[in-house]
Amino acid sequence: MIARDQQQWFYATPDGQKIGPVGFDYLIELSQNGALDPRNDLVWSTALNDWEPAGEVEGLFERRTLKRDSDSLAVSDTMANTGDYDATPIISKGHPSGTGRLGFLMGTVVIPGLIVFGWSFAVPHILAYAPAAAKPYVPVVAAPLASLITIVSTVKRLHSVGMSGWWLFGFFIPLVNLWLGFRCLACPPGYATVKKLDGIGMLLAFLYWGSLLAIAILAGMAVAGSLGKMNESGMLEDLMRHLNELRASALPER
Repeated sequence: MIARDQQQWFYATPDGQKIGPVGFDYLIELSQNGALDPRNDLVWSTALNDWEPAGEVEGLFERRTLKRDSDSLAVSDTMANTGDYDATPIISKGHPSGTGRLGFLMGTVVIPGLIVFGWSFAVPHILAYAPAAAKPYVPVVAAPLASLITIVSTVKRLHSVGMSGWWLFGFFIPLVNLWLGFRCLACPPGYATVKKLDGIGMLLAFLYWGSLLAIAILAGMAVAGSLGKMNESGMLEDLMRHLNELRASALPER
């Protein structure tokens, strides 16, 4: 794991302002002069799964023993800057909670696949006891459930990388679906804020784009091979002749 002083840190104030990247020493300085609220200000780095209250980050705030004397009853500048802790902590809109990469794969591939696969084995046994009116619907029961799990998992994954759930419809748009697949498979939580992949994300991105490139090359080779065979057998020439005849018959003579 990367040391805290080598990580890029971000912090968010209750008014929604996000500041960073900064070093961990800078956060410590803010905590010491009272400019960082341990309960109401949130911090995040690539080592954290989500935004956390500053006071819950180890090493950021030190426990101090109050001196029981007359001076301790006075309100210091530090306590004044710390503020009232009764305010409700904010939830960053730029990095909301969601599901991670493993949860996305489980919710879109593994669990739906197991549901459909298991139901296909159960259907013959269920049909033997199902009413005649219900038998046409029994085989398709698993599909809506698997689809619902896939949709929910995808939306939660989009939220995890800082995107709206409406991007789900982008999976039906060519090329856009490839970009969304990369975001869901490779990007860590908070990617929308830091625009940086972690080690696992880089590996997944390489495998993802490498696989797509390999598929495109194989498809191109298959098409080229098919066209070559059609040309050798004369099928391509016949096809072009038929197309020219259709075009000539469709266009009026001048």
